[in-house]
Amino acid sequence: MVIADMPRPPLDEFLSGELNGYIRAQLLTAIEQLQTGRRYFTYNAFNVLLDAEADTVTVEDEFDVDRQSTVALEEFRKLLLAVEDS
Repeated sequence: MVIADMPRPPLDEFLSGELNGYIRAQLLTAIEQLQTGRRYFTYNAFNVLLDAEADTVTVEDEFDVDRQSTVALEEFRKLLLAVEDS
């Protein structure tokens, strides 16, 4: 029995496919400056919503509105710092 590859969550795809040094710096700066409210970033295949009120980050698939990943803001910041440039 062959198990089909499960689609990866949008967060994983964003970190491995779209994230680069410029995007990383842009998001880290925004996280550092974010006190209240929300910031929304649109990239090629993914959108990133930083939400200070909920203390979360949501990565949305630009091409499939039903696909999204939400993580804690601090966890996302750590992931940005840990992932090497694409």
